[in-house]
Amino acid sequence: MSFLEKTQNSTWLKNKINFPIIVIAGLALMILIVKLQPGMKHKPVTSLITPVNYIEVKSHLIKPEIIGYGVIKPDMTLQAKAEVSGRITYIHSKLKKGEIFSQGTLLLTIDDKDYLLQLKQAQADLLVNKANLQEMTLTIENNELDILLALEKLKVREAEYARILKLSQTGVVSKSSLNGEKQNLLNQNQEVQQLENKKTLLPSMLAVMKAQLEISKANLDKSQRDLARTQVIMPFDGRISEVYAELNQYVTAGGLSSAGQLFDAFTLNKIIINAQFPLEQFRLFAQNFNRQAFSETKNSLDMKDVLQSLGLTVMVKDPRGLFKAWPATVERFSDNLDAKSRTVGIMVSVSDSYKEILPGTRPPLLEGMYMKVVLAGKPINMLVLPRFALHNKQVFIIDDKNLLQRITLDKVQYHGDLLLVKPVKDQIIQADVRVITSDVFPAVNSMEVMPILDESAIEQMRLWLGVGDDSSATHSNATNSPSVDYIPTNSLLIKQVGAN
Repeated sequence: MSFLEKTQNSTWLKNKINFPIIVIAGLALMILIVKLQPGMKHKPVTSLITPVNYIEVKSHLIKPEIIGYGVIKPDMTLQAKAEVSGRITYIHSKLKKGEIFSQGTLLLTIDDKDYLLQLKQAQADLLVNKANLQEMTLTIENNELDILLALEKLKVREAEYARILKLSQTGVVSKSSLNGEKQNLLNQNQEVQQLENKKTLLPSMLAVMKAQLEISKANLDKSQRDLARTQVIMPFDGRISEVYAELNQYVTAGGLSSAGQLFDAFTLNKIIINAQFPLEQFRLFAQNFNRQAFSETKNSLDMKDVLQSLGLTVMVKDPRGLFKAWPATVERFSDNLDAKSRTVGIMVSVSDSYKEILPGTRPPLLEGMYMKVVLAGKPINMLVLPRFALHNKQVFIIDDKNLLQRITLDKVQYHGDLLLVKPVKDQIIQADVRVITSDVFPAVNSMEVMPILDESAIEQMRLWLGVGDDSSATHSNATNSPSVDYIPTNSLLIKQVGAN
């Protein structure tokens, strides 16, 4: 635009007559626009339908599990001490820490010369006492014969004395002869009395001889045992954990003194783990126990019978998941709660872990290893949902009219990534009920939804359950179906949600 044109426009705008013309033209244009617009028509507002993902609740046989942790200890430990005193004359060349020995292996020998002498002396004493006993037996037999002979002689003397007495009364025999015969009779009576007294004493003397013989036998047995104790033999298949003895070292017999310590060892055939489980976890786990089994064994004090009735199974695993699991056995329950952690202790054992060694895959179980213990009960029929379907103690379901319903669950169990609900007749959650798996906001009761089958959640459930593709067909009567799998779980926590 040229300078001349700008000057003309500015002059025209400054003219006062032109301004009202512009205002009137603007108003006319606005009225024309309003008149030319079509009339407004009100349309009814249609309700929005929210699309949601869902899965159908299925019933599975689940083995409830709780997980505890504990430290490995040997089932049997040996603190070998010298049972006799002496100088060590032999040590096995492989008697070192960590070495494994089979049962019956000779590990140490203590000088046995003194014990051989004691053995010979005990053998000689035994022979002497046997001879004395035999002599006493013969003495008793001879005493019986001497008494019989003395009684016969007494009869003869009594008859002779009676004859002499008659003759003395007629004056044929002198009185001195009568007194002499009387003296012989008294002597014979005395001899009989002495033999009878001896007969009374001989049984006591025989008893003493027998006691001395038993003492000799005991001394001989002790000497033989002491001689055997000079050889220290491995009492079981075990591993050496510490060695204290050295060649030519003098050791003293046992006691609390460390002077007699030889070595420490532990058995290989079994290890024990005192696994600790949180009290609340164990309480919920115990709710699945068969109560009838307890009523049948309530009069039995045998822990083995009680454990067998519960049907518990145990697996021992490496907490880091680096190695294969070891099957274990429940040995017993601890008699009290742990004072610090307030946890329940359960003793489990693994047998022959050294025989199941797989290099790099399953090492031997060594003392002090920290292990995870998975305790599983008998399989029970449970309704299984994904854990992420729970929203603040509630799940959202879809009814027959495709309306959302909020359902509060009084009691549930968390089973790893799974949510377990015990099937009850009167509850709303049953098999084949559609449960929403996607996030819904706001989730209003009776709001209409568009259900979409959540294939990814179904596949994830199969992975968590560890079953094949046909597992989705499992329903509430799965206990009678031969195709139902027992579901292994990876539970770290079983938790109960209260009604509040």
